[in-house]
Amino acid sequence: MKHLETQIDELADQYSTRLIEIRRHLHMYPELSNQEFQTTNFINQQLEKANIKKIQLNSQTGTAAEISGNSGPIVALRADIDALPIQEESDLPFRSVIDGIAHMCGHDVHTTITLGVGFILQELKHLIPGTVRLIFQPAEESEGGAEQMIAEGLLNDVKAIIGLHNMPDLPVGTIGIKEGFLMASVDDFEIKIKGKGGHAALPEKAIDPIVIGSAVVNLLQTLVSRTISPKDSAVITVGSFQAGNTNNVIPEFAVLKGTVRTSNETIRKQIQENFQTLVQNLVHSLGGEVEIDYQVLLPPVFNHSKVTSVVREAAISTVGAENIVTAESTMGGEDFSFYQQKVPGSYIWLGSGNKEKDITYGWHHPKFMVDEDAIKIGVKLMARSVLNLLRDTTLDK
Repeated sequence: MKHLETQIDELADQYSTRLIEIRRHLHMYPELSNQEFQTTNFINQQLEKANIKKIQLNSQTGTAAEISGNSGPIVALRADIDALPIQEESDLPFRSVIDGIAHMCGHDVHTTITLGVGFILQELKHLIPGTVRLIFQPAEESEGGAEQMIAEGLLNDVKAIIGLHNMPDLPVGTIGIKEGFLMASVDDFEIKIKGKGGHAALPEKAIDPIVIGSAVVNLLQTLVSRTISPKDSAVITVGSFQAGNTNNVIPEFAVLKGTVRTSNETIRKQIQENFQTLVQNLVHSLGGEVEIDYQVLLPPVFNHSKVTSVVREAAISTVGAENIVTAESTMGGEDFSFYQQKVPGSYIWLGSGNKEKDITYGWHHPKFMVDEDAIKIGVKLMARSVLNLLRDTTLDK
């Protein structure tokens, strides 16, 4: 086993320059969700050059491949490939050349790491006790990407799945790992309140949807603070409140849009059940009418204990126990959770920040960047992890 780890490290070192070139190409030519046509073609070209078997898909964007070694189970590795509608603010020679679109969440790095794992394991395929499936998923930043890949049958017969995300809050060289809850469920809502318009100086002759909407905002905060245990995590945020367009008119309508984040399905269901009843009762009591569109989107990311334990051992052998930290949970969402509903899975934070290089900006910031030293670490970590998972005999298939 030690000999194999040494080979992984040596090959990761050998491929390092090529992987940085791949990452910089992807960074220069970003594409939005469900528009990743050139990105998909580029990934397929890299797979073909390495003689890695591509899996035929019906999807126009996104791709998949697998490396089959000796007989054994299948373990999957997932990377997201889409970018964001953000103008990059940097003077890097490989900055985005697409106006208004950039990889400001680091998916170019995730794609590169997964390709790197493929390159290495293709060379070591005679030592692989099973099959490693590589999933390059589109549309993580919007909706439907993970579900699309699952519908293609890419989780069929898969024993376990792993994924990672760069973490600018962790210095490069560290890895964040946590069993159980890591990222929140995501649900969105739109509340349309109908009042009765009128002159601002004659409020008694109107039903003010702005006043009603303000009461709804306060109600939603108490929905968490007074119905959810402080030991659990939930957030309701109203991010948009639109009503009227002048100062002396009470408008007819107000529209509130927001998001609900929870740490588990029990709380999620509880909030969903209470939300509509409480909002309707409040609006009606104040004389208004209401329409509610409540969309159930992403389940929470919940890391399987055994898979996470195996990944932890791989991380220790990659960077040392002193560089492993307990990952902090976040109320952000991630559609990796859909894979975890089907097979045991674990999602990992890969340290990517570096204060000395001024790499400190968070995800989705115009100045976001990843320390490229994280690429080689991520390749070593994920290659070790998938091999360890293939060997593990205690994980349920």
